[in-house]
Amino acid sequence: MGGESPFLSFGGEGPPTSEAEEREFLGRVDTLDNALAIIAEWRTEIVGYLVFTGGNRSRMRHAGEFGISVARACQGIGLGRRMLEMLIDWARRGAIVRKINLVVRPDNRPAIALYESLGFAVEGRKRRGMLVEGEFTDALLMGLLVDPGDATH
Repeated sequence: MGGESPFLSFGGEGPPTSEAEEREFLGRVDTLDNALAIIAEWRTEIVGYLVFTGGNRSRMRHAGEFGISVARACQGIGLGRRMLEMLIDWARRGAIVRKINLVVRPDNRPAIALYESLGFAVEGRKRRGMLVEGEFTDALLMGLLVDPGDATH
């Protein structure tokens, strides 16, 4: 999916991990109470991927950041929204995660609109937050405060 979008933190080369490392990572995520991985498949192909990881220190376990990607062929059908709703519902049902963070390019307007529709707000901006094809771009920091039992989505 990295080769399909300039908005991800990796390009066509994919994430800097091997398949074995990714499997090990997903195994670790499955054992943590403040981490979640969602994989969407269609006809044996991975078409969507969301990973949220919370802090590993006691004072930061309640907050974490997610990354999400959706294959181009599956964009615009609500898959990204559904994965985000699953993340938010998981956090609300749990007793640990009370803040969900993300980083997004300011020119990724469809993603920002999606995040805002789910209650995320812009909290800051990192200048030169990403370097894509030799060009610097800023990064917006967005967050969602999570209250238990607040099932609005």
